[in-house]
Amino acid sequence: MKNRWIATLLLLVLAVATLLPAAAVAEPVTLSLTLGVKETYQIKTSAISGAEDKQLVFATSNKKVATVSTDGVITAKKRGTAKIAVGYDDTALAVCTVTVLAAPKKISFADKALVISTGDTQQLTVTLPKKTASAITYESSDTAVATVDADGKVTAVSSGTAVVTAKTFNGKTAKCGVAVLKGKAPEKLSLSVENVSIQAKETFKLSPSVEEGADAIYAYASKNKKIATVSADGVITGRKKGTTQIAVKTHNGLTATVNVTVKGKLKELYGLLTDKPKTYLKYAKKLKLKKDNSEDPNSVMYYNGQVALIMTASSCQISLTPVANPKYCVQGIDASMTPEQAAAKLIDKGWALADAKTQDGVEIRAFTKDGDTTHYIVISADGSAIKSVDAVWSWKTDTAQAE
Repeated sequence: MKNRWIATLLLLVLAVATLLPAAAVAEPVTLSLTLGVKETYQIKTSAISGAEDKQLVFATSNKKVATVSTDGVITAKKRGTAKIAVGYDDTALAVCTVTVLAAPKKISFADKALVISTGDTQQLTVTLPKKTASAITYESSDTAVATVDADGKVTAVSSGTAVVTAKTFNGKTAKCGVAVLKGKAPEKLSLSVENVSIQAKETFKLSPSVEEGADAIYAYASKNKKIATVSADGVITGRKKGTTQIAVKTHNGLTATVNVTVKGKLKELYGLLTDKPKTYLKYAKKLKLKKDNSEDPNSVMYYNGQVALIMTASSCQISLTPVANPKYCVQGIDASMTPEQAAAKLIDKGWALADAKTQDGVEIRAFTKDGDTTHYIVISADGSAIKSVDAVWSWKTDTAQAE
C-alpha cells in the first residue's frame, strides 16, 4: 500500500492542479519555499489539516535538487526546482514547490542605522546577492531598548541604543544600529528661516525644531551640491553663485525645505576698523563711487545710487540701500538679508546689540563693538525686509577732511 501511494503521489506531484483539491494546508507559505544550497527546512506537519495522528510519508520529485527525510526535513542539494509531497496511505495532503538557489556569500541591511521614538515600530529590510536565498534570523543586543521579531520588525521599548543582527543559515551576518529617542515622535517640523542668502564660502547653520515633548534626529540634503552643500549637523556652505534648496528630514519622515541663494563675492565696504580716511577713499575709488558736493561744507560724499560714503573731520558713515542684486556688504551683511540673518552675522563677528526701537513703523537695531572709538552698525527694517544698513564710526582723533 505504501509503495503504491508513493508511486501515485509522484505522479500527482507532476500534476499539482489535480492534487491540490485534496490538500488542505493551514500555513500557505509551505506551498512555496525557496532555499539556499545546503539549507534545511522542517515541514510543519502540525499545520497540515488532516495530518493529525497519521503516519505521514514524504516524497520528492527530484532528489538531486532537494531531498526530504522520513520526518519531513527538506535539504537543498543544488540549484533547481523540486516538489515535495506529504500524505498517508493513498491520500495526498499537500505539495510544496521548492526552489533552490545558491547560498548567499553576504547579507546587508538597507539602512545601517535606525532612529525610532519610544513605543513606535519600524520594519527592517535586508538584501541578499541576486540568485541567492536563505532564511533570516534576527536578534537584538538589548531587548530592554528595542526588540525585533522573526520578520525583522523593530519595536522601541525605551530610550537608548541597541544593535540588531541579521543572520543567514550559513552564518553570514549584518548589523543595524538602533537609537531609541526618549520623546514622542514629532508631528510638526519647523525651521526658523525659509530663505537663506550667503556668499560663496560663507556658511549658515540651520536650526530645525519640533513641538514640545517630541524628539527628533535630522538629516540634511542639498538639491544641487555645486551651488551649496550642507553638513550632517545642518551647516550650509555656499559653493558658487546660483540658487538651490536644502531639505531637512526627521527620523520619522517629516520634511521641510529652505531656499538658498548663493551670491558672487560681494565688494566689502567696511571690513576694517580704522581711523584713516585714505583707506575709505581707496574703497571709494575701487568701487567707482562718484564724489558729490555735499550740502554740508564740512563733509565729503561719494555715492553711486546704491551706496553712499560720507566722511567728516570726526566721523565716517557708509549707507547701503536694498537693491535687486546687491553688490556691496558691510561686515559681511547686505540689504538682501533678513534682519535676523544680518543680526546673527554681526553677533557672530563680535558685535553686540546696543539698542533696539521702533520708529514710525520701522524697526531699528544698533550694534556696537568694543574699541578705542565708537562704532555702530545700524539696521533699519520694515517687517522681514531690510530698508537700509548704516555703518557709523568716529575717528580716534580729529582728522582733517580728506579728498
